[in-house]
Amino acid sequence: MHQLDSVDKKLLEELQKDCKQSIKQLANKVNLSITPTHERVKKMEANGIIDKYVALVNLETIDKSLIVYCQVTLVKHQESAFKEFEEYMSKIDEIVEVSYIAGVYDFLLKVVLKDMNEYQDFVLKKLSQLEIISNIQSSFVMKQVKNTTKIKLT
Repeated sequence: MHQLDSVDKKLLEELQKDCKQSIKQLANKVNLSITPTHERVKKMEANGIIDKYVALVNLETIDKSLIVYCQVTLVKHQESAFKEFEEYMSKIDEIVEVSYIAGVYDFLLKVVLKDMNEYQDFVLKKLSQLEIISNIQSSFVMKQVKNTTKIKLT
């Protein structure tokens, strides 16, 4: 784990708000000159603290307004089954998150789709094709109350 000082944390908070800010804008916000600001950002990138820069897409504008959380249970709890499941899930574009969880279910999937027809096709043609799945319980998002990628650092 890397130690972050208050300036690094402030830089990360600013980048999480808007990663398209220039180094000059960032430098002004953390009260440093451009060169040390640039060096700090590059160091955090090199150390893997900053993993990548992405664009967050407004799902409704691209006709992908159905968000589904699928809780999945596998038939057997063996390493080979978990590995097979993880590899298969990583290839399905509609799945945007896969988490191995503790509790009643083994995995939690976040799936983004157009509508219920697309969901039906997804379950029948993709999820159900994997014989190691014993149960799928789906919950449908009616309204997103909070959706952020920002991590609190202070």
